[in-house]
Amino acid sequence: MDSPESSGRPPLRNLIVRSRTRAVPGMDPQKIIQSFFGASASAAVIVLVLIMVFLLLEGIDFLPTYQRELQTYRRAGLELCDIADTPLKQQQALASLLRRAGAAANDPQVKAALSDAEDAFDTAIEPAAEVLDELKAHALETKGLAVEFHTLETSRQTLLKAAASTDDPAVKAGLLMDAEAATIAPVNFSGRILPLLERREELAAKLHDYTAALEKAAAALPAGNALTDEVRAAMPAHIAEVQTAATNLKTWDADRPVSMFSVIGAFFFGTRWITNSYWQDFYGFVPLLTGSVVIAVIAILIATPVSVTAAIYTNQFASEREKEIIKPVIEFIQAIPSVVLGFIGIALVGDLIKGVSEWSWLQWVSGFPIQERLNMFNAGCLLAFMAVPTMFSLSEDALNNVPRAYIDASDALGATKLQTVFRVIVPAGISGILSAILLGLGRVIGETMVVLLVAGNRIAIPDFSAGPGVIFQPAHTLTGIIAQELGEVSRGSSHWQALFMVGIVLFAISLLVNGCARAVARRFESHKA
Repeated sequence: MDSPESSGRPPLRNLIVRSRTRAVPGMDPQKIIQSFFGASASAAVIVLVLIMVFLLLEGIDFLPTYQRELQTYRRAGLELCDIADTPLKQQQALASLLRRAGAAANDPQVKAALSDAEDAFDTAIEPAAEVLDELKAHALETKGLAVEFHTLETSRQTLLKAAASTDDPAVKAGLLMDAEAATIAPVNFSGRILPLLERREELAAKLHDYTAALEKAAAALPAGNALTDEVRAAMPAHIAEVQTAATNLKTWDADRPVSMFSVIGAFFFGTRWITNSYWQDFYGFVPLLTGSVVIAVIAILIATPVSVTAAIYTNQFASEREKEIIKPVIEFIQAIPSVVLGFIGIALVGDLIKGVSEWSWLQWVSGFPIQERLNMFNAGCLLAFMAVPTMFSLSEDALNNVPRAYIDASDALGATKLQTVFRVIVPAGISGILSAILLGLGRVIGETMVVLLVAGNRIAIPDFSAGPGVIFQPAHTLTGIIAQELGEVSRGSSHWQALFMVGIVLFAISLLVNGCARAVARRFESHKA
Protein backbone atom coordinates (compact mmCIF):
# COMPACT_ATOMS: atom_id res chain seq x y z
CA MET A 1 0.00 0.00 0.00
CA ASP A 2 1.38 3.41 -0.95
CA SER A 3 2.44 5.74 1.85
CA PRO A 4 1.14 9.31 1.99
CA GLU A 5 4.52 10.50 0.75
CA SER A 6 4.54 8.14 -2.25
CA SER A 7 0.92 8.89 -3.18
CA GLY A 8 1.54 12.62 -3.20
CA ARG A 9 -0.95 13.34 -0.32
CA PRO A 10 0.37 15.32 2.67
CA PRO A 11 0.21 13.52 6.01
CA LEU A 12 -2.36 14.56 8.64
CA ARG A 13 0.39 16.07 10.77
CA ASN A 14 1.36 18.44 7.96
CA LEU A 15 -2.30 19.47 7.46
CA ILE A 16 -2.62 20.39 11.12
CA VAL A 17 0.61 22.37 10.99
CA ARG A 18 -0.55 24.17 7.82
CA SER A 19 -3.92 25.03 9.43
CA ARG A 20 -2.07 26.58 12.34
CA THR A 21 0.16 28.61 10.08
CA ARG A 22 -2.91 30.02 8.26
CA ALA A 23 -4.42 31.31 11.52
CA VAL A 24 -4.40 34.98 12.39
CA PRO A 25 -1.02 35.89 13.82
CA GLY A 26 -1.05 36.07 17.62
CA MET A 27 -4.32 34.09 17.99
CA ASP A 28 -4.48 30.41 18.91
CA PRO A 29 -7.54 28.73 17.33
CA GLN A 30 -7.68 26.17 20.15
CA LYS A 31 -7.84 28.92 22.74
CA ILE A 32 -10.56 30.69 20.76
CA ILE A 33 -12.66 27.53 20.66
CA GLN A 34 -12.07 26.89 24.35
CA SER A 35 -13.06 30.46 25.15
CA PHE A 36 -16.25 30.10 23.11
CA PHE A 37 -17.36 26.94 24.91
CA GLY A 38 -16.35 28.43 28.26
CA ALA A 39 -18.40 31.54 27.52
CA SER A 40 -21.40 29.37 26.63
CA ALA A 41 -21.13 27.48 29.91
CA SER A 42 -20.70 30.74 31.81
CA ALA A 43 -23.79 32.18 30.08
CA ALA A 44 -25.87 29.22 31.25
CA VAL A 45 -24.67 29.72 34.82
CA ILE A 46 -25.34 33.46 34.62
CA VAL A 47 -28.87 32.88 33.31
CA LEU A 48 -29.57 30.47 36.18
CA VAL A 49 -28.28 33.00 38.71
CA LEU A 50 -30.37 35.77 37.13
CA ILE A 51 -33.48 33.60 37.36
CA MET A 52 -32.82 32.98 41.04
CA VAL A 53 -32.18 36.68 41.69
CA PHE A 54 -35.32 37.69 39.80
CA LEU A 55 -37.47 35.26 41.79
CA LEU A 56 -35.98 36.46 45.06
CA LEU A 57 -36.42 40.15 44.20
CA GLU A 58 -40.08 39.66 43.31
CA GLY A 59 -40.94 37.35 46.20
CA ILE A 60 -38.70 38.47 49.04
CA ASP A 61 -41.11 41.17 50.20
CA PHE A 62 -43.98 38.71 50.53
CA LEU A 63 -43.34 37.75 54.14
CA PRO A 64 -43.32 41.34 55.54
CA THR A 65 -46.30 42.25 53.34
CA TYR A 66 -48.24 39.20 54.52
CA GLN A 67 -47.25 40.00 58.10
CA ARG A 68 -48.73 43.50 57.77
CA GLU A 69 -51.95 42.11 56.27
CA LEU A 70 -52.35 39.51 59.01
CA GLN A 71 -51.71 42.19 61.62
CA THR A 72 -54.48 44.30 60.07
CA TYR A 73 -56.69 41.21 59.95
CA ARG A 74 -56.24 40.83 63.69
CA ARG A 75 -56.38 44.47 64.80
CA ALA A 76 -59.47 45.20 62.69
CA GLY A 77 -61.37 42.36 64.38
CA LEU A 78 -61.73 40.08 61.36
CA GLU A 79 -59.97 37.32 63.26
CA LEU A 80 -62.46 37.67 66.13
CA CYS A 81 -65.34 37.26 63.69
CA ASP A 82 -63.73 34.21 62.10
CA ILE A 83 -63.43 32.50 65.47
CA ALA A 84 -67.22 32.32 65.61
CA ASP A 85 -67.94 32.16 61.89
CA THR A 86 -65.80 29.10 61.08
CA PRO A 87 -67.76 26.57 63.18
CA LEU A 88 -71.09 28.18 62.32
CA LYS A 89 -70.47 27.50 58.62
CA GLN A 90 -70.75 23.79 59.39
CA GLN A 91 -74.41 24.34 60.16
CA GLN A 92 -75.04 24.84 56.45
CA ALA A 93 -73.70 21.36 55.69
CA LEU A 94 -75.90 19.82 58.40
CA ALA A 95 -78.97 21.67 57.14
CA SER A 96 -78.17 20.49 53.60
CA LEU A 97 -78.14 16.86 54.78
CA LEU A 98 -81.54 17.33 56.42
CA ARG A 99 -82.86 18.91 53.23
CA ARG A 100 -81.69 15.93 51.17
CA ALA A 101 -83.13 13.52 53.71
CA GLY A 102 -86.49 15.27 53.53
CA ALA A 103 -86.48 15.20 49.73
CA ALA A 104 -85.73 11.46 49.73
CA ALA A 105 -88.29 10.53 52.45
CA ASN A 106 -91.51 8.85 51.32
CA ASP A 107 -93.36 8.78 54.63
CA PRO A 108 -95.31 12.07 55.08
CA GLN A 109 -94.75 12.03 58.84
CA VAL A 110 -91.00 11.56 58.43
CA LYS A 111 -90.92 14.29 55.79
CA ALA A 112 -92.77 16.68 58.11
CA ALA A 113 -90.45 15.84 61.01
CA LEU A 114 -87.38 16.49 58.87
CA SER A 115 -88.86 19.78 57.67
CA ASP A 116 -89.48 20.85 61.28
CA ALA A 117 -85.91 19.84 62.18
CA GLU A 118 -84.53 21.88 59.28
CA ASP A 119 -86.54 24.91 60.40
CA ALA A 120 -85.28 24.41 63.94
CA PHE A 121 -81.69 24.28 62.71
CA ASP A 122 -82.14 27.53 60.78
CA THR A 123 -83.93 29.24 63.65
CA ALA A 124 -81.28 28.19 66.17
CA ILE A 125 -78.48 29.96 64.33
CA GLU A 126 -80.30 33.22 63.59
CA PRO A 127 -79.57 35.13 66.88
CA ALA A 128 -75.84 34.35 66.76
CA ALA A 129 -75.67 35.06 63.02
CA GLU A 130 -77.39 38.43 63.49
CA VAL A 131 -74.85 39.60 66.07
CA LEU A 132 -71.97 38.20 64.03
CA ASP A 133 -73.11 40.02 60.87
CA GLU A 134 -73.08 43.34 62.72
CA LEU A 135 -69.57 42.70 64.01
CA LYS A 136 -68.43 41.67 60.53
CA ALA A 137 -69.69 44.91 59.01
CA HIS A 138 -67.80 46.99 61.60
CA ALA A 139 -64.60 44.95 61.17
CA LEU A 140 -64.77 45.25 57.37
CA GLU A 141 -65.17 49.02 57.67
CA THR A 142 -62.05 49.16 59.85
CA LYS A 143 -60.11 47.06 57.39
CA GLY A 144 -61.22 49.33 54.54
CA LEU A 145 -59.90 52.36 56.38
CA ALA A 146 -56.60 50.59 57.02
CA VAL A 147 -56.23 49.61 53.36
CA GLU A 148 -57.02 53.16 52.26
CA PHE A 149 -54.43 54.58 54.65
CA HIS A 150 -51.76 52.15 53.45
CA THR A 151 -52.51 52.88 49.79
CA LEU A 152 -52.40 56.65 50.24
CA GLU A 153 -49.31 56.48 52.45
CA THR A 154 -47.48 54.38 49.85
CA SER A 155 -48.48 56.88 47.16
CA ARG A 156 -47.37 59.79 49.35
CA GLN A 157 -43.94 58.24 49.95
CA THR A 158 -43.56 57.66 46.22
CA LEU A 159 -44.41 61.29 45.50
CA LEU A 160 -41.97 62.53 48.13
CA LYS A 161 -39.16 60.43 46.64
CA ALA A 162 -39.97 61.76 43.18
CA ALA A 163 -39.95 65.32 44.51
CA ALA A 164 -36.59 64.78 46.17
CA SER A 165 -35.06 63.48 42.94
CA THR A 166 -36.17 66.33 40.64
CA ASP A 167 -34.45 69.70 40.17
CA ASP A 168 -37.37 71.47 38.51
CA PRO A 169 -39.00 73.76 41.13
CA ALA A 170 -42.40 73.70 39.44
CA VAL A 171 -42.45 69.89 39.19
CA LYS A 172 -41.25 69.56 42.77
CA ALA A 173 -43.96 71.91 44.03
CA GLY A 174 -46.63 69.92 42.18
CA LEU A 175 -45.37 66.63 43.59
CA LEU A 176 -45.27 68.01 47.11
CA MET A 177 -48.81 69.33 46.71
CA ASP A 178 -50.01 65.91 45.55
CA ALA A 179 -48.21 64.28 48.47
CA GLU A 180 -49.93 66.66 50.89
CA ALA A 181 -53.31 65.82 49.35
CA ALA A 182 -52.63 62.10 49.90
CA THR A 183 -52.09 62.57 53.64
CA ILE A 184 -54.74 61.09 55.95
CA ALA A 185 -54.76 60.19 59.60
CA PRO A 186 -53.84 56.61 60.51
CA VAL A 187 -56.55 54.25 61.72
CA ASN A 188 -57.22 54.24 65.43
CA PHE A 189 -57.41 50.47 65.86
CA SER A 190 -57.68 50.68 69.66
CA GLY A 191 -60.77 52.85 69.45
CA ARG A 192 -62.45 50.97 66.60
CA ILE A 193 -62.02 47.56 68.21
CA LEU A 194 -63.96 48.58 71.33
CA PRO A 195 -67.46 47.88 69.90
CA LEU A 196 -66.36 44.34 69.04
CA LEU A 197 -64.84 43.76 72.46
CA GLU A 198 -67.97 45.05 74.15
CA ARG A 199 -70.21 42.60 72.26
CA ARG A 200 -68.07 39.48 72.28
CA GLU A 201 -69.65 38.36 75.56
CA GLU A 202 -73.05 38.73 73.90
CA LEU A 203 -71.85 36.71 70.91
CA ALA A 204 -70.45 33.98 73.17
CA ALA A 205 -73.83 33.76 74.96
CA LYS A 206 -75.63 33.47 71.62
CA LEU A 207 -73.32 30.63 70.66
CA HIS A 208 -74.17 28.77 73.86
CA ASP A 209 -77.88 29.30 73.16
CA TYR A 210 -77.32 28.00 69.64
CA THR A 211 -75.78 24.76 70.87
CA ALA A 212 -78.64 24.20 73.33
CA ALA A 213 -81.24 24.71 70.59
CA LEU A 214 -79.27 22.48 68.27
CA GLU A 215 -79.15 19.62 70.76
CA LYS A 216 -82.90 19.90 71.23
CA ALA A 217 -83.52 19.86 67.46
CA ALA A 218 -81.17 16.89 66.97
CA ALA A 219 -82.94 14.89 69.64
CA ALA A 220 -86.20 15.17 67.66
CA LEU A 221 -84.70 13.78 64.46
CA PRO A 222 -86.42 10.62 63.18
CA ALA A 223 -84.25 7.50 63.23
CA GLY A 224 -83.71 4.96 60.51
CA ASN A 225 -82.46 7.37 57.82
CA ALA A 226 -78.82 7.31 56.70
CA LEU A 227 -78.64 11.07 56.23
CA THR A 228 -80.22 11.90 59.58
CA ASP A 229 -77.95 9.37 61.25
CA GLU A 230 -75.01 11.19 59.65
CA VAL A 231 -76.29 14.49 61.05
CA ARG A 232 -76.71 12.97 64.50
CA ALA A 233 -73.19 11.50 64.36
CA ALA A 234 -71.64 14.84 63.34
CA MET A 235 -73.53 16.83 65.95
CA PRO A 236 -71.25 16.26 69.01
CA ALA A 237 -68.13 17.43 67.17
CA HIS A 238 -69.95 20.47 65.79
CA ILE A 239 -71.29 21.45 69.21
CA ALA A 240 -67.83 21.01 70.76
CA GLU A 241 -66.28 23.31 68.14
CA VAL A 242 -68.93 25.98 68.71
CA GLN A 243 -68.38 25.85 72.46
CA THR A 244 -64.61 26.08 71.97
CA ALA A 245 -65.14 29.12 69.76
CA ALA A 246 -67.25 30.75 72.50
CA THR A 247 -64.39 30.23 74.94
CA ASN A 248 -61.77 31.55 72.50
CA LEU A 249 -63.79 34.72 71.97
CA LYS A 250 -63.25 35.67 75.61
CA THR A 251 -59.48 35.18 75.49
CA TRP A 252 -58.82 36.78 72.10
CA ASP A 253 -56.34 39.67 72.16
CA ALA A 254 -56.33 42.21 69.34
CA ASP A 255 -52.97 43.69 70.39
CA ARG A 256 -51.03 40.44 70.22
CA PRO A 257 -48.36 40.99 67.53
CA VAL A 258 -48.08 38.74 64.51
CA SER A 259 -44.53 37.39 64.58
CA MET A 260 -42.52 36.55 61.48
CA PHE A 261 -42.39 32.92 62.62
CA SER A 262 -46.19 32.75 62.60
CA VAL A 263 -46.22 34.28 59.10
CA ILE A 264 -43.75 31.69 57.84
CA GLY A 265 -45.86 28.97 59.45
CA ALA A 266 -49.04 30.41 57.91
CA PHE A 267 -47.48 30.15 54.45
CA PHE A 268 -45.55 26.88 54.61
CA PHE A 269 -48.05 25.02 56.81
CA GLY A 270 -51.28 26.85 56.02
CA THR A 271 -54.17 24.81 54.65
CA ARG A 272 -56.08 27.65 52.97
CA TRP A 273 -55.27 29.37 49.69
CA ILE A 274 -57.93 32.09 49.39
CA THR A 275 -57.36 35.03 47.05
CA ASN A 276 -59.37 38.00 45.76
CA SER A 277 -61.53 37.79 48.88
CA TYR A 278 -63.44 40.81 50.16
CA TRP A 279 -62.78 39.46 53.66
CA GLN A 280 -59.15 38.32 53.87
CA ASP A 281 -56.63 36.63 51.60
CA PHE A 282 -54.78 33.60 52.92
CA TYR A 283 -51.73 32.06 51.30
CA GLY A 284 -51.20 28.57 52.66
CA PHE A 285 -49.60 26.43 50.01
CA VAL A 286 -50.03 22.99 51.65
CA PRO A 287 -53.03 22.12 49.39
CA LEU A 288 -50.98 23.00 46.32
CA LEU A 289 -47.95 21.04 47.49
CA THR A 290 -50.13 18.04 48.35
CA GLY A 291 -51.71 18.01 44.90
CA SER A 292 -48.30 18.27 43.20
CA VAL A 293 -46.82 15.45 45.28
CA VAL A 294 -49.74 13.05 44.82
CA ILE A 295 -49.87 13.62 41.06
CA ALA A 296 -46.09 13.23 40.77
CA VAL A 297 -46.17 9.97 42.73
CA ILE A 298 -48.94 8.61 40.50
CA ALA A 299 -47.00 9.57 37.37
CA ILE A 300 -43.73 8.05 38.58
CA LEU A 301 -45.41 4.82 39.69
CA ILE A 302 -46.87 4.43 36.21
CA ALA A 303 -43.91 5.67 34.16
CA THR A 304 -41.12 3.81 35.99
CA PRO A 305 -42.05 0.21 35.10
CA VAL A 306 -43.04 1.19 31.57
CA SER A 307 -39.89 3.16 30.77
CA VAL A 308 -37.40 0.88 32.55
CA THR A 309 -38.77 -2.36 31.08
CA ALA A 310 -38.92 -0.75 27.64
CA ALA A 311 -35.29 0.32 28.02
CA ILE A 312 -34.22 -3.17 29.10
CA TYR A 313 -36.01 -4.83 26.20
CA THR A 314 -34.75 -2.34 23.63
CA ASN A 315 -31.17 -2.51 24.88
CA GLN A 316 -30.84 -6.23 25.46
CA PHE A 317 -33.48 -8.20 23.58
CA ALA A 318 -34.77 -6.17 20.61
CA SER A 319 -33.45 -6.73 17.13
CA GLU A 320 -31.98 -3.87 15.13
CA ARG A 321 -35.23 -3.57 13.19
CA GLU A 322 -37.23 -3.32 16.42
CA LYS A 323 -34.86 -0.70 17.79
CA GLU A 324 -35.41 1.41 14.67
CA ILE A 325 -39.13 1.40 15.45
CA ILE A 326 -39.26 1.54 19.27
CA LYS A 327 -36.76 4.31 19.96
CA PRO A 328 -38.08 6.89 17.46
CA VAL A 329 -41.67 6.25 18.51
CA ILE A 330 -40.93 6.74 22.24
CA GLU A 331 -38.74 9.77 21.61
CA PHE A 332 -41.48 11.28 19.39
CA ILE A 333 -43.68 11.59 22.47
CA GLN A 334 -41.51 14.53 23.57
CA ALA A 335 -42.59 16.41 20.45
CA ILE A 336 -46.29 16.30 21.36
CA PRO A 337 -47.35 19.69 22.83
CA SER A 338 -48.52 19.40 26.42
CA VAL A 339 -51.68 21.37 25.64
CA VAL A 340 -52.62 18.71 23.08
CA LEU A 341 -52.18 16.04 25.75
CA GLY A 342 -54.41 18.16 27.98
CA PHE A 343 -57.13 18.10 25.33
CA ILE A 344 -56.76 14.33 25.11
CA GLY A 345 -57.08 14.09 28.90
CA ILE A 346 -60.28 16.13 28.86
CA ALA A 347 -61.97 14.55 25.86
CA LEU A 348 -60.74 10.95 26.03
CA VAL A 349 -58.86 9.81 29.14
CA GLY A 350 -61.23 11.41 31.65
CA ASP A 351 -64.34 9.90 30.05
CA LEU A 352 -62.58 6.54 29.66
CA ILE A 353 -61.60 6.37 33.35
CA LYS A 354 -65.05 7.46 34.47
CA GLY A 355 -66.70 4.89 32.21
CA VAL A 356 -64.49 2.07 33.47
CA SER A 357 -65.19 3.06 37.08
CA GLU A 358 -68.90 2.47 36.48
CA TRP A 359 -68.46 -1.17 35.50
CA SER A 360 -70.37 -3.25 38.04
CA TRP A 361 -67.66 -5.87 38.48
CA LEU A 362 -65.12 -3.16 39.45
CA GLN A 363 -67.15 -1.58 42.25
CA TRP A 364 -64.84 -3.19 44.81
CA VAL A 365 -62.08 -0.75 43.77
CA SER A 366 -61.67 2.11 46.26
CA GLY A 367 -63.12 5.34 44.88
CA PHE A 368 -65.23 3.66 42.18
CA PRO A 369 -67.43 4.94 40.62
CA ILE A 370 -65.55 8.22 40.42
CA GLN A 371 -67.46 11.49 40.66
CA GLU A 372 -65.05 13.79 38.80
CA ARG A 373 -63.51 12.87 35.45
CA LEU A 374 -60.89 15.63 35.92
CA ASN A 375 -58.82 14.38 38.82
CA MET A 376 -55.31 13.57 40.02
CA PHE A 377 -55.26 10.10 38.45
CA ASN A 378 -56.11 11.53 35.04
CA ALA A 379 -53.30 14.09 35.37
CA GLY A 380 -50.88 11.43 36.67
CA CYS A 381 -51.52 9.17 33.67
CA LEU A 382 -50.79 11.95 31.18
CA LEU A 383 -47.69 13.12 33.06
CA ALA A 384 -46.43 9.53 33.12
CA PHE A 385 -46.86 9.46 29.34
CA MET A 386 -44.78 12.65 29.10
CA ALA A 387 -42.05 11.37 31.45
CA VAL A 388 -41.53 8.03 29.66
CA PRO A 389 -39.21 9.37 26.89
CA THR A 390 -36.82 11.02 29.36
CA MET A 391 -36.71 8.03 31.68
CA PHE A 392 -36.45 5.58 28.76
CA SER A 393 -33.50 7.35 27.11
CA LEU A 394 -31.55 7.82 30.34
CA SER A 395 -32.21 4.25 31.49
CA GLU A 396 -30.99 2.87 28.20
CA ASP A 397 -27.86 5.03 28.43
CA ALA A 398 -27.25 3.62 31.91
CA LEU A 399 -27.49 0.08 30.55
CA ASN A 400 -25.15 0.95 27.68
CA ASN A 401 -22.59 2.25 30.18
CA VAL A 402 -22.28 -1.10 31.95
CA PRO A 403 -18.72 -2.34 31.26
CA ARG A 404 -18.52 -5.05 28.63
CA ALA A 405 -16.26 -7.06 30.93
CA TYR A 406 -19.20 -7.69 33.28
CA ILE A 407 -21.21 -9.25 30.46
CA ASP A 408 -18.29 -11.32 29.20
CA ALA A 409 -17.59 -12.61 32.70
CA SER A 410 -21.24 -13.61 33.14
CA ASP A 411 -21.24 -15.41 29.79
CA ALA A 412 -18.00 -17.19 30.69
CA LEU A 413 -19.63 -18.50 33.86
CA GLY A 414 -22.42 -20.05 31.80
CA ALA A 415 -25.21 -17.64 32.73
CA THR A 416 -28.24 -17.42 30.49
CA LYS A 417 -29.27 -14.21 28.77
CA LEU A 418 -31.97 -13.49 31.37
CA GLN A 419 -29.57 -14.17 34.23
CA THR A 420 -26.99 -11.84 32.71
CA VAL A 421 -29.55 -9.08 32.22
CA PHE A 422 -31.28 -9.19 35.60
CA ARG A 423 -28.36 -10.26 37.80
CA VAL A 424 -25.49 -8.38 36.18
CA ILE A 425 -26.49 -5.62 33.77
CA VAL A 426 -29.49 -4.14 35.62
CA PRO A 427 -27.79 -4.19 39.07
CA ALA A 428 -24.69 -2.59 37.57
CA GLY A 429 -26.77 0.14 35.94
CA ILE A 430 -29.19 0.67 38.83
CA SER A 431 -27.64 3.99 39.85
CA GLY A 432 -28.13 5.35 36.34
CA ILE A 433 -31.70 4.04 36.30
CA LEU A 434 -32.42 5.75 39.62
CA SER A 435 -30.96 8.93 38.22
CA ALA A 436 -33.31 8.62 35.25
CA ILE A 437 -36.28 8.19 37.59
CA LEU A 438 -35.30 11.30 39.56
CA LEU A 439 -34.93 13.37 36.40
CA GLY A 440 -38.32 12.07 35.29
CA LEU A 441 -39.70 13.23 38.63
CA GLY A 442 -38.26 16.67 38.00
CA ARG A 443 -39.92 16.68 34.59
CA VAL A 444 -43.26 15.76 36.14
CA ILE A 445 -43.15 18.31 38.96
CA GLY A 446 -42.37 21.15 36.58
CA GLU A 447 -45.18 20.41 34.12
CA THR A 448 -47.92 23.04 34.01
CA MET A 449 -50.40 22.83 31.15
CA VAL A 450 -51.52 19.22 31.59
CA VAL A 451 -52.25 19.54 35.31
CA LEU A 452 -53.96 22.88 34.75
CA LEU A 453 -56.33 21.30 32.24
CA VAL A 454 -57.10 17.89 33.72
CA ALA A 455 -56.34 17.88 37.47
CA GLY A 456 -59.64 19.51 38.43
CA ASN A 457 -58.16 22.68 40.00
CA ARG A 458 -59.78 22.25 43.42
CA ILE A 459 -57.71 24.10 46.05
CA ALA A 460 -58.15 21.74 48.97
CA ILE A 461 -56.17 19.04 50.71
CA PRO A 462 -57.38 15.68 49.34
CA ASP A 463 -59.41 13.54 51.70
CA PHE A 464 -56.91 10.81 52.52
CA SER A 465 -59.52 9.04 54.66
CA ALA A 466 -60.88 7.73 51.35
CA GLY A 467 -57.86 5.40 51.13
CA PRO A 468 -56.49 4.61 47.67
CA GLY A 469 -59.58 6.25 46.19
CA VAL A 470 -58.03 9.63 47.06
CA ILE A 471 -56.26 9.60 43.68
CA PHE A 472 -59.62 10.09 41.94
CA GLN A 473 -60.22 13.44 43.65
CA PRO A 474 -59.57 16.84 42.00
CA ALA A 475 -56.62 18.93 43.16
CA HIS A 476 -54.51 21.93 42.30
CA THR A 477 -50.73 22.11 41.92
CA LEU A 478 -47.87 24.56 42.47
CA THR A 479 -47.31 25.08 38.75
CA GLY A 480 -51.02 25.25 37.97
CA ILE A 481 -51.75 28.01 40.48
CA ILE A 482 -48.97 30.19 39.04
CA ALA A 483 -50.19 29.76 35.47
CA GLN A 484 -53.82 30.32 36.44
CA GLU A 485 -53.50 33.39 38.66
CA LEU A 486 -50.33 35.28 37.70
CA GLY A 487 -51.93 37.02 34.72
CA GLU A 488 -54.83 38.31 36.82
CA VAL A 489 -53.03 39.99 39.74
CA SER A 490 -51.62 43.47 40.03
CA ARG A 491 -47.85 43.72 39.99
CA GLY A 492 -46.32 44.18 43.43
CA SER A 493 -49.41 43.11 45.39
CA SER A 494 -49.26 40.48 48.11
CA HIS A 495 -50.95 38.02 45.74
CA TRP A 496 -48.25 38.68 43.12
CA GLN A 497 -45.51 38.18 45.71
CA ALA A 498 -47.16 35.01 47.03
CA LEU A 499 -47.12 33.45 43.56
CA PHE A 500 -43.43 34.25 43.24
CA MET A 501 -42.86 32.65 46.65
CA VAL A 502 -44.53 29.54 45.27
CA GLY A 503 -42.18 29.82 42.29
CA ILE A 504 -39.19 30.01 44.64
CA VAL A 505 -40.33 26.88 46.47
CA LEU A 506 -40.93 25.09 43.17
CA PHE A 507 -37.49 26.16 41.96
CA ALA A 508 -35.92 24.84 45.16
CA ILE A 509 -37.74 21.51 44.77
CA SER A 510 -36.50 21.19 41.19
CA LEU A 511 -32.93 21.97 42.25
CA LEU A 512 -33.20 19.39 45.02
CA VAL A 513 -34.48 16.68 42.68
CA ASN A 514 -31.80 17.42 40.09
CA GLY A 515 -29.15 17.54 42.81
CA CYS A 516 -30.20 14.10 43.99
CA ALA A 517 -30.00 12.84 40.41
CA ARG A 518 -26.50 14.25 40.06
CA ALA A 519 -25.45 12.65 43.34
CA VAL A 520 -26.71 9.27 42.16
CA ALA A 521 -24.98 9.73 38.82
CA ARG A 522 -21.66 10.59 40.52
CA ARG A 523 -21.95 7.49 42.65
CA PHE A 524 -22.46 5.45 39.49
CA GLU A 525 -19.42 7.02 37.84
CA SER A 526 -17.21 6.39 40.86
CA HIS A 527 -18.48 2.79 40.98
CA LYS A 528 -17.53 2.34 37.32
CA ALA A 529 -14.05 3.72 37.93
